[in-house]
Amino acid sequence: MKIALISNHKGKAFYSFGSVYCEDALRRIAAFGECSPLLGKGDLEAHKDFLRDCEVMFSTWGMPSLTEEELERYLPKLKICFYAAGTVQHFARPLLNRGIRLTCAAAANAVPVAEYAFAQIILAAKGAFGAQKYYRRLRPMSFRHGWKAPGSYGLKVGLLGVGAIGSMVAERLKTTDAQVLAYDPFLPQERAETLNIRLVSLEEIFTECDVISNHLANKDELIGVLNGKLFKLMKPRAAFINTGRGTQVREGALALALLKKPGRTALLDVLRNEATPFLSPLWWCPNAYFTPHIAGSMGNECHRMADYMIAELERWLAGEALLHEVTQDRLERMA
Repeated sequence: MKIALISNHKGKAFYSFGSVYCEDALRRIAAFGECSPLLGKGDLEAHKDFLRDCEVMFSTWGMPSLTEEELERYLPKLKICFYAAGTVQHFARPLLNRGIRLTCAAAANAVPVAEYAFAQIILAAKGAFGAQKYYRRLRPMSFRHGWKAPGSYGLKVGLLGVGAIGSMVAERLKTTDAQVLAYDPFLPQERAETLNIRLVSLEEIFTECDVISNHLANKDELIGVLNGKLFKLMKPRAAFINTGRGTQVREGALALALLKKPGRTALLDVLRNEATPFLSPLWWCPNAYFTPHIAGSMGNECHRMADYMIAELERWLAGEALLHEVTQDRLERMA
C-alpha cells in the first residue's frame, strides 16, 4: 500500500506536520506501507508517478484544498484521507464528491479545548480574574467581601453549542454542583438529558447564567450572532468565555456591555482579527482577558490527533466502522 503525506506546513512552525506526527507516529504509519516524502501542493506534479498509486493520505493543519480535477490527476486511486486536526470545511467537499472517505481528529482536538473551557468556568465562578487586579492594588479583603463571586456551588453555566467540545464540557460539569443550561437547536432532548443539561433560548442563557461559554459551530450564518441585545442581558457579575470563533461576537457590543458593568468579565481565546488584537474595542476593556488562541491542541497534545488517525487506519484496514468519519451530512453540522 502506498501512503501520501501531504501538508503545506512543513517546517518547525507551530502548525507544522511534524508538530502533529512525531517520529514514532511516522514509524507506525510506515509500518502499513510505503510513504511519500512530505509534500505540499506545489510538489504534487514532481511526485505524480508515486501519488497515482496512493490509496491512503495522511495530513493535518496545512492540508491544501485540492479540486476534484486535481484529485483525479494526482491521486486517482485515493480511497481515504486521515486528517489529524479539527475543521475540514476548507477541503472536504471535493474529496467526498469523489467518493473518497474522510476521517478527522476533531474529537481529539476537542479534548484540550474542553479542558481549557472547564478550567476557565471554575476560575470565573471564583472571581479569580477580577481578584488578581484587586490583589495587585493591595485590596484583597475588600475584594473578598465586596465582589460576591457566585462560586461553583449552584453555579448556572450556559453552553452555547453542544457539539464535541460542548458535550465534553457538559460531562466535566457533571462532576460539580453547577446547573447547566444550553442552546443548541440540533441537540436531541434525549441527549440533553444524558448530559444533565436544560435546553433553553439564547436570551434565557444570557439572562440567567453566571458563566457563559461559547462553543457554536463555525458557520457563516452564525457570524455576529452574539450581539448587543444578548450582552445587555448579562448579569452584572457574569462572565463570558469564548474558545469558539471570534467572528460570532459583535465585539463593540460586548465591549460596551463590559464598560457599563465593570463587574462583568470576558475571557477571550479568540478574536475577530487575532493578528491585530489591539484594533478590537475589547482590547481596551480592563475586564477583558485574552489568550492567543491556545485552547486547542499544542505541544504534546498534538500527538493525540495523530494517534486518533492511526487508530482509524487500523479500523479501516480491519473493515471496522470508523469512529470519526466525516460524511456529507455531518459536514453540514460541523465547525
